[in-house]
Amino acid sequence: MHIFEDVDVGLFGVPATVPAYDGLAGWQRGSAGSETAVPVLDLKAAPNGDPLDQMQTMLVEMTKELRERFQQFQSQRRRAEEAAGAAEDDAGRKLAQADAKAAIEAVSLIVRTLEKIDSLQRTILSERRMAQDLAGETADFEAVVAEFDRRVEAKAQAYHEQWKAEHEARAGPSAADQGIDVGGGENGPG
Repeated sequence: MHIFEDVDVGLFGVPATVPAYDGLAGWQRGSAGSETAVPVLDLKAAPNGDPLDQMQTMLVEMTKELRERFQQFQSQRRRAEEAAGAAEDDAGRKLAQADAKAAIEAVSLIVRTLEKIDSLQRTILSERRMAQDLAGETADFEAVVAEFDRRVEAKAQAYHEQWKAEHEARAGPSAADQGIDVGGGENGPG
């Protein structure tokens, strides 16, 4: 039996001393050769893209694999049924029927799994639509607020112009036009 005390684990990209696990709280990215680079051994913990995309990719791959298995078990069932029909003795017929039954059960399990995969894919699509609608609602909300502000400003400007026109019509020629000093207070006419 070999004892691996003289193996240089640095050859595998792992530090010679075992670091204390801190939940990757002290993770610092550095260059591959720097001392601050901490190897991430759990690649599933590292975020890398949209999890819904990864889930959908995995479901598509599973669907392809299950489709192939489905076809294999269907052909196995057909062969077993043909063998059961062609069997001359009772033991051979029962063996072929057992094979056909096992193939039917496998096909049934595959169909249920495919139905669950389809349900998950529909859920993913629904969540994406909801996320897009939510993002659209946020953009729509901001557009509505901007339109509301523009309309309020336009209406306020129109009221101001109307008030100014009515005030000038009632006052006649302005006191400044007649050369009268009206006083330049902060609330006075101006």
